[in-house]
Amino acid sequence: MQQASFTPIDFQARRKRVAAAVKAAGFDAYVGTRQAGLHYLAGAFMPWRGAVIVTADGDCRFVYWAWDASRVRQEGVEVDITPFTFSDFTRTIADRLKDLGLQGGRIGVDLAHPGAAQVAPGMLCANEYLELKELLPGASIENGVDLLDDIMLIKEPAELERLRAAARVADIGFEAGRAAVRTGVTENHVAGVIEQAIRDHGSTWAWALTGGTEVGSGVRTGYLHGVTQQATDKLIQDNEFIILDLHPMIDLYLADASVPVFHGKPSAVQQKLIDCWEEVVRTMMDNLRPGVPVPQVVQKGIDVFERYDLKQYCLPTFGHGLGTCARTRPFMNLRSTDTLQANMVVALGTHLYMPEVGGMRLEYPVLVTPSGGEALMRTPPKVHRS
Repeated sequence: MQQASFTPIDFQARRKRVAAAVKAAGFDAYVGTRQAGLHYLAGAFMPWRGAVIVTADGDCRFVYWAWDASRVRQEGVEVDITPFTFSDFTRTIADRLKDLGLQGGRIGVDLAHPGAAQVAPGMLCANEYLELKELLPGASIENGVDLLDDIMLIKEPAELERLRAAARVADIGFEAGRAAVRTGVTENHVAGVIEQAIRDHGSTWAWALTGGTEVGSGVRTGYLHGVTQQATDKLIQDNEFIILDLHPMIDLYLADASVPVFHGKPSAVQQKLIDCWEEVVRTMMDNLRPGVPVPQVVQKGIDVFERYDLKQYCLPTFGHGLGTCARTRPFMNLRSTDTLQANMVVALGTHLYMPEVGGMRLEYPVLVTPSGGEALMRTPPKVHRS
């Protein structure tokens, strides 16, 4: 299937917005190493080690692994790349900052995401931070994650086009996987069906952090607080929960999508889990409104789990931001300092896992609107039957 034509993204305008944020915060430069920032500011797929340097006066240049740099020059949007090889990554960054006269400046780098449950791909490593400190002894090197994150939080219309398209591909992949669920087929078979469907409809990468396309069945869905079910050769049986978790990417934008399936007839205990999980999902969708602090929304979901006496089996985290990465704000947990705003996009999560009984996972692209959460997928966020 040919990829859809999207409204072009103005990457120069993005770079100017980041430069303005750097200046307003009193930094001389931002050095972004996360994949989210590389994709957001370059417009090319950049899976290897790299950095983008944005100065307060508007200079934007990239440092990237030499053996992939020629492709990025061709596929990116006006990317000025200095390539590096072997262990010269931090030295090359330091040299570029010296070229800009910023060896003694205040530099923001990707160090930490307060409140995040995972480390974002590309976050600066400890040894790289120490190397930069040694190479730039006169510089003040500080956490600068929010210099970019505050901008990425609110999605442009062109971004929403791509996120909607990725969500539609997720719909196709989910339906293909649901239709492939049968007694006696393997989880691996179902994962392969899903992967073919999303690839045939334009997905160019299934991010591999948790094993790519995940499929879990039966007892493998019920690991206590467990969020990873890489597909195996386990045979799907009757009366089991099935977790289908897929991650298509369209023009660098992701859909983190997991909607549960039940194969067969649920027992009374399984039905109680379903009833609770679906009520939590409805509660979360209804309360994703601008002006509401994230912890307040999260507490409403936790309250439903408590009412069903199932809190011990839930996760007290309800998703994360979504865009050119799935490890971005807002982090939907009680530690979040974000307040919901219109045109934020979250991968809304709802997790409930009871050992030996089974479990359900929601990861669902949702747009924050004045009237609540708008689903970007057509697939309803409920338990589907097979």
